[in-house]
Amino acid sequence: MLLGGSLPSGVFIGIALSTTALGAIVPLLRDAGELTTPFGRAMTRHGAVGEFAPLVAISLFLSGRSPALASVVLLGFVVLAGVGIWLAARGPYLPLQRLITATLHTSGQFAIRLVLGILAALTCLSIALGLDMLLGSFAAGVLARVLLSAAPAADREAVEGKLEAVGFGFLVPIFFVNTGVTFPLGELFGDVRTLLLVPLFLLVLLVVRGLPALLAFPGSSTRERAATVLMTATGLPIIVAVTNLGVQSHDLTAGMAAALVGAGMLSVLVFPVVGLALRGPIEPVRAAVPAAEP
Repeated sequence: MLLGGSLPSGVFIGIALSTTALGAIVPLLRDAGELTTPFGRAMTRHGAVGEFAPLVAISLFLSGRSPALASVVLLGFVVLAGVGIWLAARGPYLPLQRLITATLHTSGQFAIRLVLGILAALTCLSIALGLDMLLGSFAAGVLARVLLSAAPAADREAVEGKLEAVGFGFLVPIFFVNTGVTFPLGELFGDVRTLLLVPLFLLVLLVVRGLPALLAFPGSSTRERAATVLMTATGLPIIVAVTNLGVQSHDLTAGMAAALVGAGMLSVLVFPVVGLALRGPIEPVRAAVPAAEP
């Protein structure tokens, strides 16, 4: 509220600053070999909370409905998505697995089309209910993950590799290109006060989103704690979504939105790289060698 000047703008800014860009840090963790380490698992948990909780807040407070009605609609969506996840977890569904295996290396690509179909269905459902489309895509990812978890390991890895190619090779670059093209650069550099908000928001991201993560991280070294703060404070996709909603509702000025998105861009550019550098290389686990008998 102090930064935005009013309660509505404070709500938009608060939700934007509470996010973590899970989709940005997971590929970096995987490439660094950290995804299966205690540090990587902790970052994944923090990132999941940092994406899901703000989406719920958007649906409750920024949907244009009363909080009570928004809660009912959100609960209905959660029930529908939960039923789908429950049905997926009741597998394995052998005919489905056989179809996935049979088309995995053909032009059919049933598994990829199935996942994209689930994504389209839940995204359209969330839009139809007046919820943020990111909530539908998040639920679709969970549902697809559970549905494919019963598949043979080789098939599951092949499907995940193909989905990563579609996501990180095509869709994610489109998002960043679109963010750059639509970024209001003139608004950011048109006022010195707006430009000064960028480092301020970057600092607030570290305080609001990064520092609380220390309470739940199992690591004890100073370097790990610093890396935790930086990785968890990385945010951009939901910041873009929230600021767009704020500008459309006239609760955020274009300059304020530009400063928030600019801080999000810098966080994605700087925080994960510095965090992994502070974390350092992973020390290989050496198997214990039994002592030779005398």
